[in-house]
Amino acid sequence: MSVRPDADFWSARMAFLGKLARADAIAVVLEVASEGYVTYAGDNLPADPGWNGAVAGPLIRSTLESRRPGQASVVLPLGDGRAASSIFVVPIVWNEQVVGALAALRASGGFDDRDAAEVARLADLVGLELAEASALRRVQSQQSELESRLRTREKLADIARTARDPDQLLERATAQLAELFGADGVSIMLADDAGQLSVRSSIGLTEAAKQDKKKVGEGISGHVAKTGQPLLLTGQVRDQRFTGNDPSIGESIVAPLRADDRTIGVVSIKHTTTARDRFNQSSVESLQQAASEIAASFVAAEAMRRTEDDRKQALVLYELSRLATMGNDPQEDLDTAAAMIGGMLANDVVGVWALETNGGLRLRAAHGYPEPHPTVIPLVGIGPAMTMALRQQQLATARYPSGDERRPEWAPLQASVFVLAPIGSHGNYLGALVLGRNTGAFVDAEIDFATTLGEYLSGQMQKTAAGDSQVEIAARERRKIAQEIHDGIAQELTGVVLTLEACQRALDRDPAALAPSLAKAAREARATLAEVRQYMAALRAKEGGEMNLPATVARLVDEVGRQTGLRVEMEEQGTERELEPPLERAVMRIVGESLRNVAQHAHASRAKLRLTYGQNDITVIVEDDGAGFDTAPTMAGAAETGHFGLAGMRERAESIGGTLTVLSQPGSGTVVTATLPYLFAEDPIRALKEPPPIVEDIEPAIERSGIISRLLGR
Repeated sequence: MSVRPDADFWSARMAFLGKLARADAIAVVLEVASEGYVTYAGDNLPADPGWNGAVAGPLIRSTLESRRPGQASVVLPLGDGRAASSIFVVPIVWNEQVVGALAALRASGGFDDRDAAEVARLADLVGLELAEASALRRVQSQQSELESRLRTREKLADIARTARDPDQLLERATAQLAELFGADGVSIMLADDAGQLSVRSSIGLTEAAKQDKKKVGEGISGHVAKTGQPLLLTGQVRDQRFTGNDPSIGESIVAPLRADDRTIGVVSIKHTTTARDRFNQSSVESLQQAASEIAASFVAAEAMRRTEDDRKQALVLYELSRLATMGNDPQEDLDTAAAMIGGMLANDVVGVWALETNGGLRLRAAHGYPEPHPTVIPLVGIGPAMTMALRQQQLATARYPSGDERRPEWAPLQASVFVLAPIGSHGNYLGALVLGRNTGAFVDAEIDFATTLGEYLSGQMQKTAAGDSQVEIAARERRKIAQEIHDGIAQELTGVVLTLEACQRALDRDPAALAPSLAKAAREARATLAEVRQYMAALRAKEGGEMNLPATVARLVDEVGRQTGLRVEMEEQGTERELEPPLERAVMRIVGESLRNVAQHAHASRAKLRLTYGQNDITVIVEDDGAGFDTAPTMAGAAETGHFGLAGMRERAESIGGTLTVLSQPGSGTVVTATLPYLFAEDPIRALKEPPPIVEDIEPAIERSGIISRLLGR
């Protein structure tokens, strides 16, 4: 027998059953927790038949509890205007479970045994029909749930393909989840490195809820993040583990955001009222699947953004180095630097503030500041963030919402979130760099990079203040070294950009090849950025007059370790002596290139660096326990493959009269040994000769802007 669970079917069906029972009215009665007894289907009955009345209510309850028929005299309205004087109720049983009651009514006379038997038989038939209707509804519900899941996966996959920005991805995913579950509130919380969960995207949350933070293991969200298991919660939560839950929530599902076998956060779906069967185990499975899709897409988007940020940071340093080496007007160069830091790094506000000798702060260069620009502001009332940057020479962050009366003059209304970095290096601090954004926060990598920008701008600010010949000579020397940095990284940056362009092509043609290409681009970008910072450290090593070679090398080693995770053991032998700039630069370049090769190519667990001061020369040895390689074909094929690292180190050593040897074989690690004489560098005539560039194919200076334009896609 086919069952169509619609109103027309049950209306006709109940009219037919009423005739068989010889009843003036008949109904299938169900019990609903919030409403009592209600009509599921019936014939010749008003909207409210009075099932919960003083006579009918107790009779129906007695029938359902005892599973026995019952009869009583009543006065109940009928749909045709008459009144029923007698009611007969029979339990409807299916699979030994009481699912409802069949109630027959007559306007006159009662029900005899024959009538009772007929109504009981009809109740059995209704039980079968209800069971089939229930099964059909379950099948339809499961089919609908499956289709909903598939649509959700398709929409989330579309979001993952089109939303390259992680924040945009979370916002779109949040909206999609709210639509899918018909939720009153949706929130996505992400965990930071300290294990604290905070809301990253939400719909329907109060401002207080948006600011809520939970430690992993604390509260409902923290519990789900810690266990990695979803929760389905209904009504007031009284579990002592889940303190601080919102009492206004009627139902909620909380699922972990898991990617690469780790939990990165949680997603919560909430309803403020409890509805029967609104959430079930199938809903939990749907949310868990959606959470996995969101987590995987977010991790991929974050990796892509980090790669893109590294590329932009490397290009900014590249351009700033070009300004340092080729710029003629120091103030114009400083203005260009501020505009570049604003445009390329997505900062709405950039301010280069210099400490005046007679007190106060002067705005030397600006981007995004309203006209007219502030000129000199007093040091009184500059706020704790600027005080920390100037007096303690530490990074600082600040937030000034619109209308905040505490907002100082250095923080224009065009931004609400700020990062401040000291400008200077090695104890010589000249002012502070202000970066500001109107929307969006600064991530840790961007805050850290502000330090590098502040160190670089110290050279630019010194150029603007340079007046005597000694400072001019020092500035020219720095420009020479910066030119060397500029030339040394040009090819590497070009390789990074070409790899990223290959990633863009792979995204359209072969998405499966995207992951390894992105990983390669990330490694190249991070390595190049690390090398730039190492070179800049070497460039500024003498600015403060306090950094000797071991200290400078140690700083370079620390920077390599921080950027790549490589563990380097450093050892110094012999009596330390001061080296002339050409020799010191050679040592730094050889050490930096060697450690970079170990971090990128050797797959080593550790490396050892030894500086030995001999009577006539200094020896640099870099040894690792990595995979090793066949030196002869590698050196011979360097020109064809574009790998100039080893050849460049050898050329640099030989250019100042030294030697460099590389001992290695597959599976046995590598030892790089450079022996560099003191006398060659100390010879005043020979010391004037700059070593040849490592990369030979440098375009003429007039074409350098063309290189940058191609790298930036202009």
